[in-house]
Amino acid sequence: MNIGVMGNPMVNRVSVILPTYNRADLIAETLETLLAQTRPVDEILVIDDGSTDDTAQRVAAFGDRVRYHHKENGGKSAALNQGLAMIEGDCVWICDDDDLILPDACARLMQELETHPELDYCAGLHEDFTVDQTSGEIVRKAPGYSKASQPDEVFSDALDGCHIFQPGLIVRRAFYEQVGPFDETLNRSQDYQMLLRLTRHGAGRVLPDVVFLHREHQGTRGTAGERFSMKDANRKWIKYHRQIIKPLLDELGDEELLPAEIWKDPAHADIRSRAALIRRGAVFGRHVLWDEALDTWAGIASTPCDTLSDYEIRLIRMSTSYGLGCAPLLESADIKRKVQALKTGSPLGRQIVGQLGRSLYWRAKDALRGGDIGELLRLTRFIIASR
Repeated sequence: MNIGVMGNPMVNRVSVILPTYNRADLIAETLETLLAQTRPVDEILVIDDGSTDDTAQRVAAFGDRVRYHHKENGGKSAALNQGLAMIEGDCVWICDDDDLILPDACARLMQELETHPELDYCAGLHEDFTVDQTSGEIVRKAPGYSKASQPDEVFSDALDGCHIFQPGLIVRRAFYEQVGPFDETLNRSQDYQMLLRLTRHGAGRVLPDVVFLHREHQGTRGTAGERFSMKDANRKWIKYHRQIIKPLLDELGDEELLPAEIWKDPAHADIRSRAALIRRGAVFGRHVLWDEALDTWAGIASTPCDTLSDYEIRLIRMSTSYGLGCAPLLESADIKRKVQALKTGSPLGRQIVGQLGRSLYWRAKDALRGGDIGELLRLTRFIIASR
């Protein structure tokens, strides 16, 4: 059910919330890009989540152009919830303390919201970047997962991964109030969980324009009580995505999981329930939750039509195509046993495992080109075993 809010035809005030923790070396650069918008924002509120560096002094240099509030460290979700209670604007733009906002970002996003008052949010794309340590030059590259989703596919695309980051998203304040606060039990991926709630229940648009640059760096993350390095980020990511994705998939009906052309197509009537289960498993796989993925697929009952459709094959192959998504398939003894049980359990299970193997061909080619012999051997063993 859509619980979106019909806004005024013209929205005059945009409030930026910028939560930060010990990023004094980067936050000034972000603030400069926000202050350089071709459509000026009306308010910038920095919520300092207990920084122990000189963040306060760096922000103070901007004078009354930036509001600053210091709070006891409690995590990003708590900082954002406090910021939402303090701002005054009609629309909310949450930005991270280490990214660079392109000059026309606010203008592009707000033009859509002001032209289409039925929209609850508007988003744009991003690119990743690093800084060359010798020249200081910004080096841009394509992100791992990004899509200019069609309006009726934004939530479906979000299920496959966080393709909209907060600095590329402006949301009507009243809509944030309807979907509720950020989850303060999450020390990571709280923005992704909120994105799933916003896109599931609201009407929005994703523009095909890059509106900000997402910084890749090796700095630590998390709260003061749970700091972790970039190399540990994926382990944390998997932990919190299990907390986010499992309850959501348990709640979603088949119609929310399948695209309209599959759900409404009479040719797929006999396999809708199965396709929804394939989709659930594929989403689990995308989030490296392979225990849940394989258990879901193992629970599919035999049907008169035990041949996978082209749509189901695409789903299975997509399940290994994100980040470190295939690592447990190659390394975990328990997961390997589940894969073998699925393969021998039914003709359908054998097809599913076969498609998993086929989905890893491109990774094997990359490993070969990169000279990663250990990865190539692991992938080759799985591919052979899947046949």
